[in-house]
Amino acid sequence: MFAALLISSAKAVSAVSLYAAMLGACGTDTEGTGKPTRKAAGQQPRTTRPAATAPVPSRVVRLTNDSLAGQPFGEEPTVLELLAAGGRVVGRKPFKNLHEAGQIDTILLVRHQGNVFEFYRAPEKDMLRDATITNFQPAYGRRLRTRLEPACRAAAATTDKVRIGDTERTNYVSVIYQSGKLSAVHVEPYVD
Repeated sequence: MFAALLISSAKAVSAVSLYAAMLGACGTDTEGTGKPTRKAAGQQPRTTRPAATAPVPSRVVRLTNDSLAGQPFGEEPTVLELLAAGGRVVGRKPFKNLHEAGQIDTILLVRHQGNVFEFYRAPEKDMLRDATITNFQPAYGRRLRTRLEPACRAAAATTDKVRIGDTERTNYVSVIYQSGKLSAVHVEPYVD
């Protein structure tokens, strides 16, 4: 019995010394957790990468202009005009009318030459609810550019974004420039 105890304690001592030798060969964690780490043969030690630099936030210039925020297109494009010019309805979603009990209206999503329009369709009329313009070739895009450029000219040289609102803070037009050139416009008219 005593011999068996000596043999098993010799195995334990040998296992502990083998483990200690492996710890020394593999190294210890440099991050302070106290746990050993293993290194593959020929592997370079890990180096920490410097933190990525955060992108410089672009400056947003805010302007108040009731005419531009309220009617940025001048004459607003309609669903019928967009469809007649090759646009297509790409989405329809029922929407409960908040003012007429039991009436269900529709949100229409219309694409035209890369531009996206969202209309609130009620029985009496279609109301523009949102528009994203990136192609300024159609007539409505040219009107939009013509109306926005004089108002944004001074800000375009110093910033990437101009946000135009009305005095009541209900209608907004966000203008994005790239390299001083009009790149995209997001129109957000108020629809109740």
